[in-house]
Amino acid sequence: MDVKTLAALLNLLSAARGCTRAQAGTVYLQEADGLKFLVTQNDDLARSVGHAGSADLLTRTALPWTERSIAAYVAVKRTPLNIPDAYAIAADKPYSFNPRIDRTTGFRTTSMLVVPLQYPIDGVLQLINALDEAGDVVPFSREAEIAVLELLSAESEASAKG
Repeated sequence: MDVKTLAALLNLLSAARGCTRAQAGTVYLQEADGLKFLVTQNDDLARSVGHAGSADLLTRTALPWTERSIAAYVAVKRTPLNIPDAYAIAADKPYSFNPRIDRTTGFRTTSMLVVPLQYPIDGVLQLINALDEAGDVVPFSREAEIAVLELLSAESEASAKG
């Protein structure tokens, strides 16, 4: 992965978090054996363990295709998921939330907006915990979902124009 692509992904993640008021986010790279954590931002973890420490905690483990993860589902199906409460996903869904990272970090995932990425990489953009004006965690709104999809579309179109 070159520096220019990583910078583009960090900028894209920051912009998506900004337009949705997301507390955290991750970009996964799609690989043959699963999804690899590529870039991550988490303001709460960065405050408690520093930016480098939070990135290290979050990027240690890849997500194998065999795991019923939300990100793997989005990568395979190429469809966005807007999940109001990660801990309340129905058992009959083809994906589930693994609280392992929450337990490891002390962070609490609630709402998630997870969308497939095609540019600048083939992967998944995952936003975590939309915040309202008071700083309380709320579900991602339909407007936030549309804003992210428009942002990704604009990025892709800009790249196609060179």
